[in-house]
Amino acid sequence: MSTGIPAIKRKDFTLKIVTYVISVALVYIMIYPFIGLLIGDFGIDPENVNQSQMMFLMPDAKNLVKYWKEFILFFDSSAFTGFKNSMIVSCTSTVFCMYCSAITAYALTAYEWKLRQALDKAILIIVMLPSTVAVVGFYQLVWKLHMINRLSMLIFPAIASPVTILFMRLYLKSTFSKEIVESARIDGAGEFRIFNQIILPLLKPAIGTQAIFVFTTTWNDIMVPGIILIRAEKRTLPVINGSSPQLLNFLPPLILFAFLQRYIVEGITLGSVKN
Repeated sequence: MSTGIPAIKRKDFTLKIVTYVISVALVYIMIYPFIGLLIGDFGIDPENVNQSQMMFLMPDAKNLVKYWKEFILFFDSSAFTGFKNSMIVSCTSTVFCMYCSAITAYALTAYEWKLRQALDKAILIIVMLPSTVAVVGFYQLVWKLHMINRLSMLIFPAIASPVTILFMRLYLKSTFSKEIVESARIDGAGEFRIFNQIILPLLKPAIGTQAIFVFTTTWNDIMVPGIILIRAEKRTLPVINGSSPQLLNFLPPLILFAFLQRYIVEGITLGSVKN
């Protein structure tokens, strides 16, 4: 028995070493292209950068002043305007979409009313329809309302997201407890207080997961902004195309994922324990 335990420990140690080496190699493979984008965005010629400089993002010291000036000028460029517009649209759309979808899912789960099943089926049908079908009708509506070049016309449609409602509805079905809601009502809590203080915390994993998808979809959308945002100062970052630094295109979704990924893990853990 004494000879077997060290052998098992050696196998575990070897497995850990192999796992770490493979993980580091995969991280390097994934990060390496982004480092190239970062170097290109700051005006560094990749042909004049050796591997050690590229790995540690160390440009030539004599060009640092030049790169800094280019970075300062960026805040007066059209790319920064597009970045600002994209942040306004994506952040506002995500916040409103999460709250409105959550309260809709709660209404479909917690209350008994005549048209609930019909609305459930309607949401499922709309989810199966491609979003491009409504683009022409949406543009005609925006034109008739004289709302061309308004960022609000990119925010309002994102508030009603059938996919997000369906996801939260399915999640709430597995975690919702009528007893908790009834107890809160007996204690004198109103419906909005119950929703804000009980249901919303319960939906955190679902909200965190869907917020990533909604933000990324809105951020990368080029079709609708491309047809209703005509003025240059109103365009979002994807509409500007190649004139914007590539780093800006993937950095905000990446940061959002870094902050919200723990809610995804919580949702998976909660579902496994409940089942």
